[in-house]
Amino acid sequence: MLEQNAPETTGTETPTTPSDAEIVPITLEVLIGDGYHLFQQHCEELEGKPFAIDLERYEVLQQKRTLLCMGAYVGNTLVGYSTTVLLRHGHHDTLIASNDSLYVDPNFRRGLGLHLIRQTEKHAHECGVDCMVWAAKPGSDLDLILAARRNCDLSEHHYRVTFHGQHEQ
Repeated sequence: MLEQNAPETTGTETPTTPSDAEIVPITLEVLIGDGYHLFQQHCEELEGKPFAIDLERYEVLQQKRTLLCMGAYVGNTLVGYSTTVLLRHGHHDTLIASNDSLYVDPNFRRGLGLHLIRQTEKHAHECGVDCMVWAAKPGSDLDLILAARRNCDLSEHHYRVTFHGQHEQ
């Protein structure tokens, strides 16, 4: 069972430059230990839902070496993370990196978000992927960042149908 570490309470109003932060690949155990509080913030801020991670699923992905976790640290404090799943396309031999989640503490977003994106892509590329896929809620900060990047193209729209816990019989 993974356990959280006690988070430090720090923050800044000034931009976080790449030299202020260290972005490194981390294990799932380190991500949960150092970033449990960030998972909670992420769920509350973006989804309005309580945090409920499926640890078994993530552990299986990590065991299969198909999970890439990146941590953004300022000092000893984890202030952002990304999780990416590596998968082989079903129709052709393309290895795809699909970002599962990306979150940066609001106190550190100015400058750090794009740096975390770039480092996630760099490490995914080093894993041998052919392309990286990002998901962003329409109109979100991430949507605007990705749309403005010159090497990033909108390739598909995804539409969600919610069944509210009910299934057709």
